[in-house]
Amino acid sequence: MKKTLIALAAVAATGAAFAQSSVTIDGQVDLGVVRPAADNNSTRLDAANGSTQIRFRGTEDLGGGLKANFILAQRLSLESGANDGSANGRPTFQGESTVGLSGGFGSVKLGRALTALQGPINATDPWGTLQQGSTAVLAAGYATDPANNTDGAGLGRTDAIHYNSPKFGGFSAAASVGFKQQATPAAEQAKNFMSLYASYAAGPLVVGIGHEQNRSDDDVTFIHAIYDFGVVRLGAGVSTIDTAAPAGVDRNAFNIMAVAPMGAFTIKAGYGVSENDTTNVKLTKKLGLGVDYALSKRTLIYTSLGRDTARTTNKTGYDIGIRHTF
Repeated sequence: MKKTLIALAAVAATGAAFAQSSVTIDGQVDLGVVRPAADNNSTRLDAANGSTQIRFRGTEDLGGGLKANFILAQRLSLESGANDGSANGRPTFQGESTVGLSGGFGSVKLGRALTALQGPINATDPWGTLQQGSTAVLAAGYATDPANNTDGAGLGRTDAIHYNSPKFGGFSAAASVGFKQQATPAAEQAKNFMSLYASYAAGPLVVGIGHEQNRSDDDVTFIHAIYDFGVVRLGAGVSTIDTAAPAGVDRNAFNIMAVAPMGAFTIKAGYGVSENDTTNVKLTKKLGLGVDYALSKRTLIYTSLGRDTARTTNKTGYDIGIRHTF
């Protein structure tokens, strides 16, 4: 639920005009008991990267259907109160820091944000990368994987222009482009990058395809489809990742999901596989199961279990926690 903090009155000498501008705050807080498979099965209070966020949104009506907008999104580690990933040099507003315009042409924003591909690539993961059940394999191993991006400068998120089109009969598109920033840049800023996504939505069906090349010349391409039958939402996605260096680490991946609402409960299941394109060795082979229970429209308790049989040790992780949106 968005809460208006400030409603700025645009009062001209001739009179007129309340509610021309506004700033709102929204977000979510999330924390629970977690036993990650990838962390020697140590149990602790924790939550997934990015699961706790505070977002400030501002908009000004410029007239004629044109609006100016900004977003500042700060990710926090609720168990410590620190910025999420502060030890890795991540920026204060690593979730997003953009300013732009929107209107009948769609929207354009400048700054740091999820790229056109990063936003939708995990739509076929029932947990959206946020819990131990997560089957977010489509971007795993890619340098700008939104599930585990630890960079402070950014291979694809920062210093970018982002465009989202309006819908045309169910079709829509998005693009992100970024430019190298220095005469002698660091490796992750040495080149331009480009990210594209196009989708078609008709009733319960969504089909999308995306491609991205980051500043290290790594490429990822994916396609996914989701269909909502009402009693259950099913989805599937496939991807291929080509890395410029080192050689021999290209990947292919797929995942499937089922999400079934049952009153206050939501049952989730997912399965994802990622393998080395050269050796066909399975890098991930994971089954995830979980359930959410809604205490209200904005508060839920959750639990999930993930088991990755491609791991040689510490194959199983689980979590149980509470999430509140505002």
